[in-house]
Order: sequence, then structure tokens, then C-alpha cells
Amino acid sequence: MIKANYHTHLAYCNHAIGYAKDYVEAAIEAHFEELGITDHASIPECFMTPEEFQLNWCFQPMKLDTLYKTYLPQVKKVQKDYASKIKIYTGFELEYLPEFKFYVDKLRKEVDYLNLGVHFFEFKNKILNSYSNINPETIYGYLEAAIGGMKTGLYNTLVHPDLFMFDYKNKDGQRIFDEHCEFVSREIITCAIEQNVYLEINANGLKNSEMFSDGSQWLYPDKNFWTIAKEYPGLKIIIGADAHDPQHLANGNVQKVCDFAQRLGLKIDPLMKINH
Repeated sequence: MIKANYHTHLAYCNHAIGYAKDYVEAAIEAHFEELGITDHASIPECFMTPEEFQLNWCFQPMKLDTLYKTYLPQVKKVQKDYASKIKIYTGFELEYLPEFKFYVDKLRKEVDYLNLGVHFFEFKNKILNSYSNINPETIYGYLEAAIGGMKTGLYNTLVHPDLFMFDYKNKDGQRIFDEHCEFVSREIITCAIEQNVYLEINANGLKNSEMFSDGSQWLYPDKNFWTIAKEYPGLKIIIGADAHDPQHLANGNVQKVCDFAQRLGLKIDPLMKINH
């Protein structure tokens, strides 16, 4: 089982349960050495149209006043209170758009590190959703967001880098890992190595696979992506619970992902270093 988790959400994102103390105590019970708390940061409405804001669930993350007045003080309090028992890091999970950089830079100064999550991306002057708007053409918009974010030097980890496979279908409507997926995978992996960014194997993908498909296969993590990743010995990989419940920090899905990585022969970093 893993020794740490660096992808943790609190109730403030409005689709998780539990607060900082709950996760810290669960992490201690699981004998973790480190815990990073990284709830979704606020998304300003000015970066997209009202329709795009709704389409991409940008209304869910905490508002800025909650971020500054409640979330950060709470996380910094447990960081201090539990210092003798576990190493706590403060963080956010945050998107990336080119015009977003100044905002990302501001939030990076508030915490120990940032996770890059590409839940939406810009393509042909529209903001598209990574769960439902990716096809052989738009997948390159996802790629640009992932690479653009990593190249800012502001993000430490690209979480669920293979999220583009969630609902990917080729031009014939088939779910398949094709030449576009392979190209995007290799570009993401190469950029991660060049920029010294971790890639995360995401355990929460198993829960989402059960919720949004028949459960016969994982929508992500995608075996094809991580089989390619094995070809790159310089790649830094961590396993992330993407916990939305304190009991998910070290649950069965985390173990299944650990087993998955072991079967593929992937080298997993047990602890993460803050490089950015």
C-alpha cells in the first residue's frame, strides 16, 4: 500500500465529504508518512462564457472568500497541529488556460504545490469538457492544455493525465486507443520528463468507471497509456487516491491501482518531492 497521498479533496469543492482534520486522521490511521490536501481552487467566471462555466461544472469549486477565509486557514492549522505525527502539504488542484497563468501564479504563492487537472480545455475559441468533448480532433486541445500547464513551471503533478480516454471515441464512434491517443500520450509523457513534473495513476478513475460505464473496463487509468509510460525510464510516477472521502485514502481501489502498476512493471515514487 502507498505511504502518502497528494491528491485530496474536502467538502468545500461541493462533491466530496469531510474536512482537513478528518483526512489527516484517516491518513495517520493508514500509517501514511505524508498527505497533500489539494481541493479544487476557485474558477473565475471571467475566463469563459456563462454557458461554458455551467458545462464545465465551474460553479462547484469553493468561492474565493471560502478559499482564503476557511480552506487555507483550516489546512494550515492541521499542518501545524499534526506536525509531530505526519507531514502535511497545502495545495490546490487547478486547471490551465493560456489566459489563466497570472491567476495560477497568484494561487501558487499561497500553497506548497499545485496539481494540474485538465477537466476542460480551450479548442478553436471554445472551452470544451474533458469528460464528454474529446474526439480525434479535440484531443489535441487537451494535449495543449496539459503541455501548456506543465511548461509554466507552476504545477508539480499532472493528475489523471489519461483522463482524455474517459469518453474518447474514433470517427466511427468506437472506444479505441488509436494513433491520436498514442501521439498525445507520448507528448504528455515527454513533456513531463522535460519539465520535471510527476504523472499520477489515479485510483478515483475506478469509481468513475463504475459510475459511468458497465464496469467491464476502466475508463481511466488506461492500460495503453501506462504501458507506453513504461518505455520512459526518466518519468516520475506517483499513485493518487484522488480522495473525495476520508475512507478513500487507502481503500480497495487504491490497492487495485497499486497492483496494476506492479503488473505493468512501473516504477512508482513512494513520496513526492516538490519541484515547482
